[in-house]
Amino acid sequence: MGAHRRLSLLRHGRAGPALRGAEDRTRVLDARGAREVEEMGTRLRSRGLVPGLILASPAARTWASAEIIAQVCGLGSERLRAVDELYLADPATLWRAATTCDTGVRHLLICAHNPGISELAARFAERPRTHLLPTAGLASAVWEQGEWHELKAHDADHCDYDEPRSERASTRIRL
Repeated sequence: MGAHRRLSLLRHGRAGPALRGAEDRTRVLDARGAREVEEMGTRLRSRGLVPGLILASPAARTWASAEIIAQVCGLGSERLRAVDELYLADPATLWRAATTCDTGVRHLLICAHNPGISELAARFAERPRTHLLPTAGLASAVWEQGEWHELKAHDADHCDYDEPRSERASTRIRL
C-alpha cells in the first residue's frame, strides 16, 4: 500500500492552424494559448499541486505547454520528458504512460491532445462524466492508496476539472 497518487491531464493551450504544407506536429501555441497555460500553471502552484514529473507529447504546442507549466511551477528540465507515444494518443496509451510511472512520483502531469486526453479524464471516478477539455483544460484525479501500476481509472477517489478564463466564466467542478 503506497501513498496517494495524483494524475493531472492537461490539454495543450490554443494553437494556431498548421501552416500550408506543414505537419500538424509543428503547430505552435498562439498568444492566448500561452496565457491559458500560464494561468493553469499558476493555479496548480497556488494550490500546492506542483507535479513531480511532466510527460508531454513532442508536438510543438504540447511541448511548449509543458515547458510553461514547468517554468511557472519552478521545475527543472529533468522533471519534463517528451514521450513520442503521447502524440494524438488514445486513452489506453495515456493510461499506460501513467501507470508505468516511477513509484517515487506522487503527482504526474500528462500534457497531450484531444480526444484522448478528454476520453481518459471521462473515465475517472465511480460515476465518470463526459467533459470535453477545452484548450488548457485540466482534469486532476486522486487515488488515496496504491502504486501507479495498481491503479484503475474508474477507482479514482475524486477528480477536479478546471479550465482557464476566457470570454465565459471559469468552470471548476469537483466530483
